[in-house]
Amino acid sequence: MAYAKSRAMANLSHAQWTEDRTRISLVDMSKSIAQIRNEAAAALSPERQQQWEQFLTPAPVAEQAAGLFTPAVEPVRILDLGSGTGILAAMVAAHAPAGSGVTAIEQDTDLAKASEVSIRQVCDDVEVIAKSVFDVLLDDRFDRVILNPPYKKISPVTIPTASGGVKITNLYTAFLVIAIQALAEGGECVAIIPRSWMNGEYFKDFRKWLLDECSLDVLAVYGSRQDHFKDMDILQEIMLLKVSKRKQIGSIAVYDGISPEIPLGRQPHELIPLEALTMGRDRILRVERQDPRLSRFKTLSEQGMWVSTGKLVWFRNRDLLSATEKPGSHPLYWSDNQRGMTTVHPVKCDREQWVTGKADSRNVVLPSGSYCLVNRFSAKEQRHRIYASYLRSDTEYVADNKLNYVHQGTSRRTVPLNDKVARGLTLWLTSSIVDEWYRQVSGSTQVNATDLRQLPCPSPRQLAELSDLLPVNDAVDQQSIDHTLEGMFSWTKAS
Repeated sequence: MAYAKSRAMANLSHAQWTEDRTRISLVDMSKSIAQIRNEAAAALSPERQQQWEQFLTPAPVAEQAAGLFTPAVEPVRILDLGSGTGILAAMVAAHAPAGSGVTAIEQDTDLAKASEVSIRQVCDDVEVIAKSVFDVLLDDRFDRVILNPPYKKISPVTIPTASGGVKITNLYTAFLVIAIQALAEGGECVAIIPRSWMNGEYFKDFRKWLLDECSLDVLAVYGSRQDHFKDMDILQEIMLLKVSKRKQIGSIAVYDGISPEIPLGRQPHELIPLEALTMGRDRILRVERQDPRLSRFKTLSEQGMWVSTGKLVWFRNRDLLSATEKPGSHPLYWSDNQRGMTTVHPVKCDREQWVTGKADSRNVVLPSGSYCLVNRFSAKEQRHRIYASYLRSDTEYVADNKLNYVHQGTSRRTVPLNDKVARGLTLWLTSSIVDEWYRQVSGSTQVNATDLRQLPCPSPRQLAELSDLLPVNDAVDQQSIDHTLEGMFSWTKAS
């Protein structure tokens, strides 16, 4: 037995031996490059990090991102936008054919030097440019572009492209537009970015441009909001995005809930056609096929309902706020007033519960009647992503800007819901199936009115029937809501 094993080892081909040695050297290299990254991360001051939104890529995430590129046979030209310590470009170059070259752009001069050191461990043809990405003119000559851009909101700007201007509201999408324009035809881009671009009004221009310009190849969403950048104090839904400069080809590889500690190839995924992931004219993207139980329903807006955002921005209207009720005043509702599935007023909290009569001239007062209120903010760790409550107001009232309200009017005109419809809608929005739907759609802490309008919803008649089956109060638990819906719509286990 021992002799046979020894003979087998002795008969290892030279190619096998070389491959094994290459693997070992790559492991050693990655440790060295990872150390450069870790030392730079430890040295970053909080002020500098906040100023430039620097979140340096950890080695496990870098390996996953670099591993998404299609193996190349011929030398490739690699671009790293906002290279940090160069760990991403180095990982890509380490697996690229001999003769490949790297261009890295990093405006922080200290990090640019680190990029040079890291990348030259694996590649001789290296150019590091210590400038802002926006100050460098790039030709569309790159076969591979990789980036972990800054995640920072900016005032809306329009970036010119060959197909027209693209409205941008965040730095990371600006970097992506530049990255994709730098790709040669058939080239590939991998980005480590927030998931927020997949939904919401602010990103709709970018989504449309991206899906028209590229083939969407991979969507890989991390399961935790903090495990991917453990040492960088970031709490954000992050994903790996891979696109290629060509028309959409085949289905998209979708990974939902990945871990940075396990190679991507060993984690489950599904191949899904693009049309099964996109919704509406704004091309909102999901990370799963829609639950077939929801396919029978039109969207909330198609059912004749509209979602608007509360009109009062409190810090712009401080003079209206009142801690006590006065003649001519109106009730003011905040998220504090949401108690379970009901809305209570007044409540004991740190916020004023009324606005004075001066509000009548500010276009913030809403008509009396029945509504469904939805909190505009929630996190994936919360029990419900959509927190809905029923409101019946016998007087005109005011809603804070941190609340959405559902009515049967338009964007210009608020019309209260039928009371039974308002109560039925509150129950529907509190259901598990709706929670699951929204978690697949939303990649941010914001619950956008735009997304809610796309939510599959029973008809007003069915919502009224639902309100007759269950009361809207704290006595109704989650199981009762879900069980009632199963019976009402004859649902079986989703297939």
